[in-house]
Amino acid sequence: MVSLRRFRNFEELDLELSEGFNVLAGPNAQGKTNFLEALHWVSTTRLLRGMRDAEAIQDGADAAEVLVELLSSNTQLGMRLVRGARKRATLNGVGLPRAADLLGRMPCVSLTTLDLPIVRNDPAERRMFLDVELSQLYPAYLRHLSLYKRALEQRNALVRASRERFVSPSEFEPWESPMAEHGAALRTMRSAFLERLVPHAEEVHASMGGGEGLRLAYTPRDEATGASELADALGATRAADQARGGTSVGPHRDDFAIAIEDREARLFGSQGQQRTAVIALKMATLEVAREELGAPPLLLLDDMLSDLDETRRAMLVERTLECAGQAVLTCTEASSAGPEILEKARVFNVRAGTIGPA
Repeated sequence: MVSLRRFRNFEELDLELSEGFNVLAGPNAQGKTNFLEALHWVSTTRLLRGMRDAEAIQDGADAAEVLVELLSSNTQLGMRLVRGARKRATLNGVGLPRAADLLGRMPCVSLTTLDLPIVRNDPAERRMFLDVELSQLYPAYLRHLSLYKRALEQRNALVRASRERFVSPSEFEPWESPMAEHGAALRTMRSAFLERLVPHAEEVHASMGGGEGLRLAYTPRDEATGASELADALGATRAADQARGGTSVGPHRDDFAIAIEDREARLFGSQGQQRTAVIALKMATLEVAREELGAPPLLLLDDMLSDLDETRRAMLVERTLECAGQAVLTCTEASSAGPEILEKARVFNVRAGTIGPA
């Protein structure tokens, strides 16, 4: 059961989803993507469209809430946001210390047209992809990421302070040490995750991209390969960082390459090639998550099928049927989902912030 209260254009909604495929059909701007966003918010604590949390609250309302009941574990997950305050996560109605404590309880993989920036935009988009997916799968990754970010914030504060006063090396070292330890762990886990994605992504891309080759590779910004090397690099760049006003080495500056036929997709790929690369990346993530968890994560597909030609649509449908467990797909017309999915799906109509059976 999914319950929304004053979330975007949903005043009040209680909807029971099928454990298999669910198709939400309706015209644009009626609430289809908003519903997926609610599920994504509970799963990852982030809104799908990268907007500020406050934008989840319905216009004129003071608060928004999303509750999801997991029948498999008889667990209720919740996210609540009051205007002017920080979002809060709940587990069976009890508040959690941090919103991030929800991560991993309802893993999901989302695939939307809004994912194109992963390929075409700057490295921050690709780092965000890795951080979100890995944090859902591995509690250790989330711990390393949280501690690294805290140490990075403190080091950056010292870098800025050094413009006003003398900051000794002894003040930097307590933060550079955990940065090195947790930063090296982040790099190791990111690189290993990408290596696991490669065979699945190559297979999907070859089938959807007319046989074109896809290459994924983690690309650190600096040459530090372990904690001691990263600690040395942080020490060596202090003076330059003080002049620059920020930390120049570490995994917060890293990237990963997405190349099609050995040409960087961000610079040389057509929109169709970039879209195919994103699909390959996300479907590979679905497969690796299924391997890691022992069951498929929730799959959210937002109006992707209508944007593909017949061949690519057929391949995506085939892959979805093979790999997905519970899935929620949106489209303007239910028929766009194709007969193979429709015969297995529960179909809903979406109109002006309401969802009902077709």
